[in-house]
Amino acid sequence: MSHDWMRPSLLAAILWAAIPQAQAHDLPAALAACRAEIDDARRLACYDSEVANAGEHAVTTSGAATQAAAPQTPEEKFGYRGALAREEQDSKKQESRDLPELSAMVTEISKRGDGTLVMTLDNGQVWAQIRPDAFFRLKAGERVKIEPAALGSFLMIGPSKRTARVTRIK
Repeated sequence: MSHDWMRPSLLAAILWAAIPQAQAHDLPAALAACRAEIDDARRLACYDSEVANAGEHAVTTSGAATQAAAPQTPEEKFGYRGALAREEQDSKKQESRDLPELSAMVTEISKRGDGTLVMTLDNGQVWAQIRPDAFFRLKAGERVKIEPAALGSFLMIGPSKRTARVTRIK
């Protein structure tokens, strides 16, 4: 005898048991109503319905992002070159350059073995020099600006107005 009809109910029961009681007050009202149901069959049917609704909601809210991130099929890739491909690449570059410069405070500086500096900024980003530069001096607590430069590179401008070519590593 197959018990396939029990799987969604069993899943709902397992999910419900996995939620700590301390978080029970954070549950959606619909699940709280299911929990209050006395009849076992009705309670499980209620949970099944809510689990199904939650799955549909997740698909609806993340569907657009999933479609955008989905890899192209060979049919979609066929003939996608030249002006079409360049146009998409140019629009992506423009999106990344919508911010003309970034201004932040340096919270931490470390030096690599090759002499290049690694700077952690107050916004959580981490930038590293591309090559060592003895004239580029920086201390934690100082503000820097990072500007886009030629060929997709970036320049970090310190308080002394000296610059260093940098790349974002985090």
